[in-house]
Amino acid sequence: MFRQLARLRTLPERLRFRLMPRFARVALDHATRKARQTLSVERPLSVLVDNTILDIAVTHEGKWVTHRRGGYVARVPVYGRRNTSARHRQASYLTGIAHLTRLGLIRLHQSAELREEQFRQPTGRYRGYGYADYSLFHGLAMKSIDGWVFSTMGPSWMNLPSQEEQQRERIRQSDDPLFQGLYGLLQQQLGQKCSQDAWHIRTAEQHGLFCFLTTDSPLLKACKSLAKKEPLRSLTTRVMTPEELGVHLGISPVKPYLLSYNNADWIVRMDHTMPEERRRKRGEYR
Repeated sequence: MFRQLARLRTLPERLRFRLMPRFARVALDHATRKARQTLSVERPLSVLVDNTILDIAVTHEGKWVTHRRGGYVARVPVYGRRNTSARHRQASYLTGIAHLTRLGLIRLHQSAELREEQFRQPTGRYRGYGYADYSLFHGLAMKSIDGWVFSTMGPSWMNLPSQEEQQRERIRQSDDPLFQGLYGLLQQQLGQKCSQDAWHIRTAEQHGLFCFLTTDSPLLKACKSLAKKEPLRSLTTRVMTPEELGVHLGISPVKPYLLSYNNADWIVRMDHTMPEERRRKRGEYR
């Protein structure tokens, strides 16, 4: 009798675990209907993904929920359904982009220098720090389009430059004419530290990718301001946000909280959000 009552009490949650991923799939199919009619599995749209996108793609994290018997960790959405921030808006378009990637209609790439940037950052920034965290790119493989590159590492007595300094110096020494043109142009608004941005755009162009997907606001603003100047003017690749790519493909935004039960194997609380509706800082996991 008590077991039957317990099962009845947990029935709503068991149904959510079973039905919510299906509901999310229906919503994503509807949101990407127009894009699925124009894209092709034989010729998927190729996109170079900036690390800022991987950061925004983590839309759920683990939160301690207080309970009368103590508490528990649950997966909760980072953003509430009424959140009006730019990050939430970009993530709402990224849901459809990730869905099209799983269908084989979009192919996401990274590059050697983007991977090098990741190496000196906390891994959790791009994948989540805890077992309850969820990224829209969960289970998706993003191969480097141009292999790997490694900075020199050693003990402090060797007085080696930092990995960031080594990367910038390595890139600046390139005699690639497109890179040099982009670097010289972007410096007008972004300064000398824009070498990595110029290199990522050059990489996307060199490999024939449709766009470089980013949420780097200064870079996006500079590219729009300088769009009519060479070499930006002649590029076939574009520098776009998830929202701009979504609008271009006819994708409708789907709020990430609807995906709360996707690939979930632990407690989920859709009625909660992360404090201040932002991702947890690295130090808060200690």
